[in-house]
This record gives sequence, structure tokens and C-alpha cells, in this order.
Amino acid sequence: MNEDSPTGILYFCATPIGNLGDMTLRAIDCLRSADVIAVENPKRSLKLLSHYGIKAPLLVYREANREKKSREIVARLKEGATVAFITDAGMPAVSDPGIHLVKLLQEENLPYTVVPGPSAALTALLISGYPARRFVFWGYLSRKKKDCRRELRIIAAEEKPVIIYESPHRLRKTIEEMQDIIGDREIAVCRELTKKHEEVVRGTAGELAAVFADSPPRGEITVVVSPVAGKLWHSTAGGGVLYPTAEELKERLLKALQSGLSPAQAVRRVAGDFPISRSEVYKLMMEIKSAQKNK
Repeated sequence: MNEDSPTGILYFCATPIGNLGDMTLRAIDCLRSADVIAVENPKRSLKLLSHYGIKAPLLVYREANREKKSREIVARLKEGATVAFITDAGMPAVSDPGIHLVKLLQEENLPYTVVPGPSAALTALLISGYPARRFVFWGYLSRKKKDCRRELRIIAAEEKPVIIYESPHRLRKTIEEMQDIIGDREIAVCRELTKKHEEVVRGTAGELAAVFADSPPRGEITVVVSPVAGKLWHSTAGGGVLYPTAEELKERLLKALQSGLSPAQAVRRVAGDFPISRSEVYKLMMEIKSAQKNK
């Protein structure tokens, strides 16, 4: 028990997503000092705990028993215990059990903190090579086909990279749905991150469907969908459309010229269709004129 305070404390500890060497020193210290460790899967957690010589009693905490086990943890904390909480891999409560317990601890005004560490989402984002300044973490897609397709349509309009968790047996079906909805946006399928057989396969959904048709994926998988080529803007009415790419703008300018408009009129028309400055569109017009002269 924690004798320094009548109330204990709970540590949400991040754990390696594959390579056991990624465990932080602080997380090891917290687990070694814990009176009890809440785990998602005892078999998987014991591999990690045994590696570091940690022998605290385990409490199995899953979504199915979260109400009962959360109350048990609260009771232990009120008795002064130090409790550590880990899931199978990565950060607790991020597409894993734990957020229900966080809310309960807040309601009970009990102390807790987070011991940061490995994250499959951030690791996959960086290794994908896509812009990382802003991104969307989606987690797992819905298991129902209708809901999954609806979610993919939302993702298809997202201007930022989108990070998705997926299981090996569902990946091929998800890629097939993406082929129909996301189209030619590049996708990075990151498998077994930080492990010996780490692999990143990039391509369109169509290309990836062909790859995985012959060799079904295995292991832990994180999918990163590249951002759209254009940017998203929102109208005052709350709707939104995608900015066209430079090539799409040039196509609009050419069509305007072919309809009989002068270059100045074409620039005004195209710039008026989007919240884009005329000077930006005018530069593209100059590129078109230069290319026509060099033909």
C-alpha cells in the first residue's frame, strides 16, 4: 500500500507496440512500484512484465467487465493502493479500454496521471512520410458495412492524413471499400511496426488490393491515408468543397479560353468560383501562355 497518503494513485502507462526495448524507464519504475497492475490480456502483458522482472498481482480489465473492475480499482485507490493500468500495446484508452475509468476517477476526485510512451498511430504517421503538422486519428472503422462506407466517405473528403487501425483479417475488405470510395489517394499500410519484420506498403487502394490478394497480411496493422491534393474551405452556409489543385485550375482556365473569354475574363471567372486570389489564378494563366508559346 501507499503509506504516504490515505489515497493512492493510478498510472496509465504506455507500453511497447512491438519492440520490448521501447519501454520507458519511468514506466518500468511505475510498474515495479505498483501494488496491482490492471491489464487487458494477461498472457500478452506477462511477456512484457516478465522481461523486466515485474511481479505485481494482475487485475484483468476489459470492455466486457469495465463497470465491475473500475469500481474495484476505485476501492483499492481509496485504500491507498498504487495502481498501474496497461493495455496490450501503446497508450491506454486510445482505441483500447480505459476511458471509462478516466471518467470515473474524475467523478470520484481520485488522482491519476499518464506515463507517455509508444504510439502506433504516431509511429505510422511518421513512417508514412505524409505531412504530419495536422492529422486525424480515426481508430477502428465500424464493423457494419453501411456505417463503414459512411465513415470512408467522410475520410475521403478529409484534407489531412487519416490514421486508421485495422485487423489483418479485415484489411483486404477495407481496402476494397476504399478502392470504391477513396479512389486514387495514396495509402500506406504499416505492418508490425518496431518489430523485426516491420513493413510499409504504399499505393492506391487498387494497387494494394492486388498486393494483398496474393499475400494476406499478418500482424498488427495501422493504415495511413494520404491527404487530398487540394485544401478544404467552408462556405458561410456551413457547407464545404475541395479547393481544386493547380492542374484542375488550369483545366478550368483552358475551358474558359476555349469558350471565347479573354485571359482576363477567364481569370476572373475561375477566381470567382473559389475563395482564391486573382493573382494566384493569373500566375497559372501565365504558365499556360508560356507553355503554348513553347509548343
